[in-house]
Amino acid sequence: MKKILNIGVLAHVDAGKTTLTEQILFRSGIIDQAGSVDQGNTITDSLDIERRRGITIKSAAVSFVLGDLKVNLIDTPGHADFISEVEHSLSVLDGVILVISAVEGVQAQTRVLMQTLKEQGIPTLLFMNKIDRMGANYQNVYTMIRNLLDEHICEMSTVSQEGRTTARVNVADPHKAGWIEMLALANDDLLNDYAQDIPISHERLQEELHRQTRQGKVYPLFAGSAAKGIGIEPLLHALGECFPVNDALKLQHESLSGLVFKVIKLPNGERNVYLRLFAGRIQARDEIKVITQNGNSTMFKVKHLNALDHGKSIPMNQIDGGDIAIIITDELKVGDVIGAVSDRMKRIHFQKPPIQVQVSAKNSAEDHQLHTALSDLTEEDPFLQYIRDTQTRENIIHVFGKVQQEILLETIQQQYGIEAVFSAPRVICIEKPLDVGEAVEYIEECPFYATVGLRVEPGESGSGLQYRLEAELGSLPLSFQKAIKDTVIEVLQEGLYGWSVTDIIVTLTHTGYASPVSTAKDFRSLTPLVLMAALSQAGTEVYEPVNRIQFILPESSLSKVLSKLAALEGTYQEPIFHNNAVHVHGTIPVRTTDLLKAEAHSLTSGEGMLSVKPGGYVKVHATAPVNKRRQVNPLNRGEYMLYLNKIM
Repeated sequence: MKKILNIGVLAHVDAGKTTLTEQILFRSGIIDQAGSVDQGNTITDSLDIERRRGITIKSAAVSFVLGDLKVNLIDTPGHADFISEVEHSLSVLDGVILVISAVEGVQAQTRVLMQTLKEQGIPTLLFMNKIDRMGANYQNVYTMIRNLLDEHICEMSTVSQEGRTTARVNVADPHKAGWIEMLALANDDLLNDYAQDIPISHERLQEELHRQTRQGKVYPLFAGSAAKGIGIEPLLHALGECFPVNDALKLQHESLSGLVFKVIKLPNGERNVYLRLFAGRIQARDEIKVITQNGNSTMFKVKHLNALDHGKSIPMNQIDGGDIAIIITDELKVGDVIGAVSDRMKRIHFQKPPIQVQVSAKNSAEDHQLHTALSDLTEEDPFLQYIRDTQTRENIIHVFGKVQQEILLETIQQQYGIEAVFSAPRVICIEKPLDVGEAVEYIEECPFYATVGLRVEPGESGSGLQYRLEAELGSLPLSFQKAIKDTVIEVLQEGLYGWSVTDIIVTLTHTGYASPVSTAKDFRSLTPLVLMAALSQAGTEVYEPVNRIQFILPESSLSKVLSKLAALEGTYQEPIFHNNAVHVHGTIPVRTTDLLKAEAHSLTSGEGMLSVKPGGYVKVHATAPVNKRRQVNPLNRGEYMLYLNKIM
């Protein structure tokens, strides 16, 4: 296939995303009958847990053909705890179908998803599902979509007998559905002809609709029932017209550019790495350049190459730009760039999970298996961060929320047969340097055959750790240089308050060694003393994670909501009054977010809608929280020296 399209289906939990996916695969001949989430026999929800819970957790990919168009469908999670994985999956998509229930309407997560789609400029088709269910109300939900998601909506369907099993959908007439008024907002020629009563044909309106949808300026709204296959054909027909199609013949002559977006470890231990090719081509036995998440470059040899084909993964000698490649390897990770970064690529900044939980096996004899299980799962999911404390032998994971924890517990039980328990969740703070600090220890004056001098200073917000050299590169053997840098990274995992230090510039100012007695161990031992002395001089401030919130509520609930937000240490901007509702935007600490979620319903008499997204970090103005240290603190010099000499 020379025309290729990569799409995703997104939705709030229970809106019918997986059912629609099954119906699309059935209509395109990939499966003999559409599976049901209720019955747990769907193709894209490959995990037993997903089937039982009826929610999609991991994104999987499957392909089908429409005429001369190959479509790769990437299945993505819909739950708020997995928003980071959703955002990462979006980075490889050409377009998205956003599913909205005709019964429940626009829900909090629908708004979060739509906002993300708009921020990334991804062409989107809306599908109002479940029009045959009791309580379905097309007009009400259409109004909600316009008020809560976007006003630039073009109706593609007319619905009759909604809320009944006899519900029907017909194709809308572009003129009666008011497309002209909507499309003319972004096309002066169309506006001019409309104002002068010049006849405008259906064909012209359709072409303009396709063009503006591809640009993310307008959103076609389809209606139907995924479970019954109603309204699916017009939606499928629109894919190749409303989304930007990749021409493999053109793309294969461009420079190689691709992005790893998924890793799945199979039961036989094989790692399947999913890669979106934006340009160029990959052939089996190619040597290709890889740029890792931290910016390092390396070369990689393609040994086993698979392609998505008619619902299966099959061996292939060559895969062209625009398509999805599956490489069987242990070397590549999610976020790695293949070849070069291209303009078409949307690189997502990995949000760090703000909650820390300790995991232990109920049966202590299974401790090693638990470590293996967590290592495997972290390899697949970059949004699940796992640390094994070698001294205390504790397993610590970082997660986004409760659902993610529950899924993890079930996965460990199902896939590895280990019964695990979690400690109470703890919010993870960070530290940032306050000022400039310097320290140096000379070879003649310290108990090590090494001289190390370091300066620390604040870096730009979001810059992480920057390590610089002021001492000449040739003045110290490379192994000693590496020992200093590696130790700096390790020591900064625990700052003055025990939290990881970020947005910091560390500069190596002094070096010295005594040949042949100096060893890398001397530098590894001395660096913590110098670095923590410099950090202590600079001082640090603690920052805690916050969530961005959007609250839509009736005017009568405003004062209750604002006083609750203040009590939970949240902040808010000036409320906006729009469409008989009040919109409140603000932030709230992660540690109090669950309390707000729990009370949102009662605070607004069931009429409010709260959407929550990770919102970065803010400075702690009260007493700074302290984290229990896992390493001996080098600021306590006596204790540190005893530790080095294995006395402690």
